[in-house]
Amino acid sequence: MKRALRKTPGQYNSKKMEQEGTLSLTGKVILITGASRGIGASAAKRMARSGASVVINYHLRRDRALEVLQEVEREGGRGMVFQADVTEIKQVEEMGGAIGKKFGSVDVLVNNAYFPFEVNPIHQISLEGLKEAMDRELSALHNCTRVFLPGMLERKKGKFIIISSRVAQQPLPRLGAYAAAKAALEAMANTMAIELGPLGVTVNVVNPALTLTDASAIMPEEFRERVRKTRPLQKHLYPEDIAGTISFLASDDADMMTGTHILVTGGSHLQL
Repeated sequence: MKRALRKTPGQYNSKKMEQEGTLSLTGKVILITGASRGIGASAAKRMARSGASVVINYHLRRDRALEVLQEVEREGGRGMVFQADVTEIKQVEEMGGAIGKKFGSVDVLVNNAYFPFEVNPIHQISLEGLKEAMDRELSALHNCTRVFLPGMLERKKGKFIIISSRVAQQPLPRLGAYAAAKAALEAMANTMAIELGPLGVTVNVVNPALTLTDASAIMPEEFRERVRKTRPLQKHLYPEDIAGTISFLASDDADMMTGTHILVTGGSHLQL
């Protein structure tokens, strides 16, 4: 009779990992901002299954963040939740201190936090709405870089994974503020890749097309269905589809990738 493998904290047995096609992230500390729902929550669960210690950052929904943590721990993974508005540097510093006490330095930062934005045609978007969208996206990455990059530089190894959006290159009506903010975020990520590469830190961008999450609920059902039908794969995108790409970029298999923009679109980027 075969003996059952006992799971140790932060690890899953290799057979299960092989069956699920997950990469080993054992020993890595990964911070995912905005991880109480959607893509962030799926990424946290996926990477915990691969052996990482995951930090589930949230802004408002502690109940949902705890649900993600409970699922991680129920399957033998390690994690923690921390409330912080990542657009506020002091809150990010407090989060960095808490992570350091529990897990040590962050190896991988997944910049994923979602921020509401003004939905209007460009000529009707207020200047305040445009500035707010830009400020939130850029300050979130800037603050997390200021706090977590020093630990990566000390080890001469680290990864930034920036979650952007396909609308940064393929705009949609009424989403001009979001498109502009994400395009600026990507320009910032490209510069970081050039500057940090010689120091051992990689920076990559994930560009999902319309993904069915709470955030995409603002889009009419008719539009979402039309998008699905125009994709060569004829399928909706779900958070789990994006989580696999994030997990790969976090792994050692992606160590020679930096400044890369990965499209996860189901092929919709090929359509005119």
